[in-house]
Amino acid sequence: MRKLLIALVLLAAPPALAGPNDSWTIDPAKSRIAFNASQVGKFISGRIGKWTGIIVLDPANLGAARIDIRMDMKTASAGTKDVDDLMLGKDFLDVQKAPEARFTSKAMTSRGGDRYEARGKLTIREVTRDVVLPFTLRIEGEQANARGRLDIKRLDYGIGRNEWAATSYVADEVTIEVTVVATRPR
Repeated sequence: MRKLLIALVLLAAPPALAGPNDSWTIDPAKSRIAFNASQVGKFISGRIGKWTGIIVLDPANLGAARIDIRMDMKTASAGTKDVDDLMLGKDFLDVQKAPEARFTSKAMTSRGGDRYEARGKLTIREVTRDVVLPFTLRIEGEQANARGRLDIKRLDYGIGRNEWAATSYVADEVTIEVTVVATRPR
């Protein structure tokens, strides 16, 4: 398997995915961090509008792998003003006090084929928990696709306080989905 180094810088500069002899460009229109939750039995989907990070992955040297993703939680949106205002407010994400969420990992494991797991730490609302992010990485011709999914419990991170701490209106389970699409010039 070919050596791969992924470097994402989605806020400060044009995103890039770089290998020793390759130059890759992240497609910001196709790359995203999204979330799904259930409110009164109805699914709410949203995304984090701005995030930055570095992902280093050499399948032949997983011991040197690392991930550091920083998410600007002020840009989290479900697309509805009422939901967004509540979600960004003090009872949920409290973005005034905790404007950034972060995922870091220095432990990567191959699960066979194009499947991997990143063991790391997820911090939301200044609460840090150990998590395992399973993901796939596929390189086909001039395009690389990475996709991961992480299920968390919002109450573990203090998301949902006061009357929102109950799970009768908003479920405890939240799914976070990460998609990175990159191409290299011919």
